[in-house]
Amino acid sequence: MNQPNIEEQKKLLENSEILLLANQQEYLIGLNDLMVIGEEEFTSVLDTSSTNPTNHKYTGVQLKNILSHYQIDLDESSALVLSGMDNYSVAYTTEEILKNNNVYIVFKEDGNYLGSKENGGRGPYESIVVADDFSNRRCKWLTRIECVK
Repeated sequence: MNQPNIEEQKKLLENSEILLLANQQEYLIGLNDLMVIGEEEFTSVLDTSSTNPTNHKYTGVQLKNILSHYQIDLDESSALVLSGMDNYSVAYTTEEILKNNNVYIVFKEDGNYLGSKENGGRGPYESIVVADDFSNRRCKWLTRIECVK
């Protein structure tokens, strides 16, 4: 896995795009692409170090549906590593990604777009694991998804 460079991440963030790396292929994914794949609404807990846990309604796309849309087979991958603009990375196993209604790439919270880092937001994209009640496996300011063996 290569660490994304800061200039690449800034450009992706400015263009509201996610770079998907799989099977030696690169795909740029934008909001319109996600909407074509099929957005869904779901409820998940947001629990931060400075707030009490609260339920929010999110709009996004299941990560497994994104992979399916781009015909990415996870048989040869052990995990996906998602990285954000702040160089935070989180790994999700293929099992949790393939679990229905579990791992999402979101762009709205309670009907509003997530907003940019400069405006105090967590977007334009953030990953959410619905099964994570403590919100500590999210990746805000998401710019990159990479399949790893």
